[in-house]
Amino acid sequence: MGFFSSKKKKSSKKEVIPKNADGTPAVQTTKIMEITIVSVNNITRSTDVVGKIDPYVMMYGNGQLLGKTKPVDNATSCVLNEMFVIKPKGDPRSIQFKFDLMDKDDIGDDDEVGSGAFNPASEESLSMQTVHLKWKGQDIGSLTVDIKIKDILVV
Repeated sequence: MGFFSSKKKKSSKKEVIPKNADGTPAVQTTKIMEITIVSVNNITRSTDVVGKIDPYVMMYGNGQLLGKTKPVDNATSCVLNEMFVIKPKGDPRSIQFKFDLMDKDDIGDDDEVGSGAFNPASEESLSMQTVHLKWKGQDIGSLTVDIKIKDILVV
């Protein structure tokens, strides 16, 4: 036996990488949604006796609370730019979104200012969409939302 030889021969196991029909490596992906509540726009309804509302947004997907933004002091229009990331169970465009605009109160319960809905399935583009808010059938302003559907790698 030589200096560099060994009695035991190592078996070489080759890792099998799945391939697509075209020969490229197959990777598993899943879809996520990035929902950004960009801004609150021109709110005309006030629930405060003194000053402006302190708005924040509660976001629901198919009736489930997905998140809420931080309140902004004394504003009828403001930029929020808060992003929420979700992984839908099925088709991302099938999720029905509801947005409740709330007024943060230091004393007592927070007040609902208005609400609006957004159905991604009925829209060609999900970028920078206006969600009209209503209170008792009356328009009270809007939200701007930006939704991106992305494929991410599963590892």
